[in-house]
Amino acid sequence: MGKSGKETKLLFAGLAATALVSFLLAAGIAALLAKDFQRELLRHDYGIAGYLLNHGEEPLAAAFTALPDEKEIEEGRVALDEIAYNETTPIRLLPVIREYRNRIALSVFLLLLFLFGAVGFSLFLYLRRQHSVLRGAENAIRGFLDGDTGCRIECAQTGDWYSLFHTVNEMASILSAHAENQRQTKEFLQDMISDVSHQIKTPLSALKMYQEIIESHKNDAAAVSGFAEKSQREIRRMEDVIYTLLKLARLDAGIIRMEKTPERIADLMGDVLERFETRAERERKTITLSGKDDTILFCDALWVSEAVGNIVKNALDHTEEGGHIAVRWRSSPVMTQIEISDDGKGIHPEDLYNIFKRFYRSRFSSDVHGIGLGLPLAKSIVEAHGGTISVNSAPNAGATFTLNFLGLTDE
Repeated sequence: MGKSGKETKLLFAGLAATALVSFLLAAGIAALLAKDFQRELLRHDYGIAGYLLNHGEEPLAAAFTALPDEKEIEEGRVALDEIAYNETTPIRLLPVIREYRNRIALSVFLLLLFLFGAVGFSLFLYLRRQHSVLRGAENAIRGFLDGDTGCRIECAQTGDWYSLFHTVNEMASILSAHAENQRQTKEFLQDMISDVSHQIKTPLSALKMYQEIIESHKNDAAAVSGFAEKSQREIRRMEDVIYTLLKLARLDAGIIRMEKTPERIADLMGDVLERFETRAERERKTITLSGKDDTILFCDALWVSEAVGNIVKNALDHTEEGGHIAVRWRSSPVMTQIEISDDGKGIHPEDLYNIFKRFYRSRFSSDVHGIGLGLPLAKSIVEAHGGTISVNSAPNAGATFTLNFLGLTDE
């Protein structure tokens, strides 16, 4: 068993002490039984002696087969007492009694030896097995503490130890999940800081340059006004980046809880149209809505409007003058679907798998104003509602974004 623990040593010491006491008790019991046998033998011999004193002329066999009465027993006791044959006679002078005592003592000793030997051997095997199991559990826990988060204790069997091991494994799984969440959170924060730094760097450099130009042309009102307007545009760009990143961060962290209520999609899409109607008219583009007025979507109205608005804004950014953006919705017992399609430049096949990545900018796109956060934010919002978003497009054939919301539950 290797190095035995203190508890194991105490257990075997207790077993040895119990065995020693049991052997001593067995010796005492053998002595008591021998003494009792001696009394019975004396009574028998007293009866024989008394019978012979009263019936000496009868056959000798009758002395051993007849049932003596108390009078004959007392007479025999008195007679044998005269030759010092009584209860005070030492057992060493009575071979029969001595042999009986020794046989009893040996039998009890062998029985106890067998019992304690069997118990000790069974206990040894049990403890060795338990020690092996505990050693394996200790190694698994040590491996987990050393960084191997996949280490688990083997606990396929049943029993108290295995129930404990199962609980330890559950705790290890929870700790691993927490560690993974912390790792992902750390990576997320690092990526977020890197993204913010990357996106803010350009407008900050521009602002610094504009400020230097303004400082050097203080007396040139036109230059000051022009570069002040450019500075304001860069500030708005920085605000857009920061606010959008904050929204994404809150969604990713699960801080935002969607306040879902039954909403008419027609009203939601009307709000989106109102937001972009002026821009569409200015750019000579049209936005049309189509769908049943009574179609209901269980959602957070503000966030769903944000998601659809980002997609409509993306469509406006990539649609030429005279272009058309169509927003359609339909509902079935299983699903509610919203489609936003345009007849713009379309999306290159190379970009379809990256279109929802943050800060992704296609090398085929001529858009220099976008920051690559609108579509990722829309995707996060839709997924926070338990829905899915997909895109179907081809170069110069427009694009169709499809938002699917399951209608099986209100959760």
